Amino acid sequence: MFEPFQKFIKKAAKTYGISTELQAAKTCQDFRALIPEFFKSTPNAEEYIRPAYFKNKTLVISTSSPAWAQEVIMRKSKIIEEMNRKAGREIINNLRTQLFFP
Repeated sequence: MFEPFQKFIKKAAKTYGISTELQAAKTCQDFRALIPEFFKSTPNAEEYIRPAYFKNKTLVISTSSPAWAQEVIMRKSKIIEEMNRKAGREIINNLRTQLFFP
């Protein structure tokens, strides 16, 4: 009789044509949740790294400095692999960085 809320959201997203936007938001949310795992040796890494946007299978990550951008790029394959594993399919095939100013 009752449907899980997640199922309702997926149906509504398809009905209103916002599935792509919903997937992008979920991907960014998943990355934000996994930042501490990707950067275990650095406490509070989420202060310096944050998801910017997800579009065309590319996750763009904002960093506070070029050094943090390099840290992200060094973990690129691990990040892509883990994000795809979490999604249960290949949703990301590229990762880019950009600078933000806190």
